[in-house]
Amino acid sequence: MFYEHLTKLLKELEVEGTVPRDRPTITLNVGETPIEITDSPPGIELFANLGLPPESESLEPFYTKLLRGNFLGQATLRAALGLDAEGRNVVISAAIPTVRSYREFRDAIEDFVNAVAFWNDEIVTNASGG
Repeated sequence: MFYEHLTKLLKELEVEGTVPRDRPTITLNVGETPIEITDSPPGIELFANLGLPPESESLEPFYTKLLRGNFLGQATLRAALGLDAEGRNVVISAAIPTVRSYREFRDAIEDFVNAVAFWNDEIVTNASGG
């Protein structure tokens, strides 16, 4: 089901190419941010590395914003923000436990892409002191 949904999504987005069936994880480039989509039957997992947090004398306000963004998934569209294993990069991930239709698949990816775009903008805004 994963490959059929992914093939349909790529066709809808007018992206040429085929989806290899031997890989459980596919990477889509959305703007400058690669998004990993992993088949995790009966659902999917989504992941993106948003990069370094903004440089600042105090990162506390930015990290507070990330925590508030995670609260009830409202500012992340049910994804979760965090730091990578080294504590350097801001990452966002989502686990969609069940995908029953193409529409659910597409909507989950669309929400995730929107959350990635929003938080990329937040990092840029905070880096410029906004």
